[in-house]
Amino acid sequence: MAQVNPLTRELLVKLVYYGPGLGGKTTSLQCVHGASPPETRGQLVSLATPVDRTLYFDFLPLRARTVRDHQVRLQLFTVPGQVYFNATRKLVLTGADGVIFVADSQVQRHDANLESLENLTANLKEQGRRLDDLCLVFEYNKRDLDSVMSTDEMDRTLNKLRRPSFPTIATDGDGIMATLDRLVEDVLEDLERRGTFGPKPIASVTPSFEAPEKTLEEQMSDAAMGAEWKSSAERALMHATNPSYFPEASDQERAPSRFPSRASIGGALRGPRGPSWALLFADMEAIEALEKDIASGRYASAIAKCDRLVRGLLEETAISAGMSGTESPLLAPWLGIQSGRWLAFRQIVRRARDGGPLDLRDALHSYGMLIQLRLTLAP
Repeated sequence: MAQVNPLTRELLVKLVYYGPGLGGKTTSLQCVHGASPPETRGQLVSLATPVDRTLYFDFLPLRARTVRDHQVRLQLFTVPGQVYFNATRKLVLTGADGVIFVADSQVQRHDANLESLENLTANLKEQGRRLDDLCLVFEYNKRDLDSVMSTDEMDRTLNKLRRPSFPTIATDGDGIMATLDRLVEDVLEDLERRGTFGPKPIASVTPSFEAPEKTLEEQMSDAAMGAEWKSSAERALMHATNPSYFPEASDQERAPSRFPSRASIGGALRGPRGPSWALLFADMEAIEALEKDIASGRYASAIAKCDRLVRGLLEETAISAGMSGTESPLLAPWLGIQSGRWLAFRQIVRRARDGGPLDLRDALHSYGMLIQLRLTLAP
């Protein structure tokens, strides 16, 4: 299980790529290693015996990422695919916080997928664990080949627990980072649920959103920043332009040139039709529609728009940096977004997609995340 070092405040999380031989586990791991900035990754190590091989490396996925003030470090492992190396499989699986099951999409390899999944269940049982309780994500690999099963059919036969599943092409990197991102998200949520970090601290400030005299901009600032300054415009200006209001980021990560000028933000707050953040974005119409959704109580629609815009910003950033796996939301904390806020945002988005209960606070938190990311990426 995850190891917490209270002195260094570091959380070590162990994730394992499991699946049949030649399914793409090693290629997936190599893809993650290759897509990671050199300063965040350890050496790709091969633990080899005369008959089998296990790969692993340490991975600091997000330079500024913290969970309850704990820095997260991942250990990624592969297991040997052949069943007769089961002793090594058991050893690697010990203490795993999550598993990515890499299934071969080819029809002729489906029996091997089923056999490997049964083997995973049996090995967990020997360790006193159940597949039902494990953070598990499915990677349906080799989608570019002929004679592949449909993802629906693979879900029906393999994914009876209805866990997240992703079509992937490991040789090209397609879907690999998105799969890992989802597992990391689920593991961190599970650790929080199980009280790994102790009881949640009680917030010293509880913003209020019910006062009818507050404007949309004032409520959004309260939700996103959690502060109680007298002027809502000054709240936004100081939070965006003053590095001291970003305690989770290092001095080097708060280059003033990354933020718009105070004048430009002031203009965005004033806007032609009252307070609005639309002028900060290239697609002003999309932001105006988002704000209209929030003002009209269409929270699910507003949150969906925020998610779409956030993903677009991250994808543009990844492409400009020449990175692969551009769909990965793991870029967000690399850019200084506090991991606690990021995980809360992803939970809200998931709840909105599932038709769960939503309120104004959820919509404003999502909008605040979009604005913070936009300000961080501003030239």
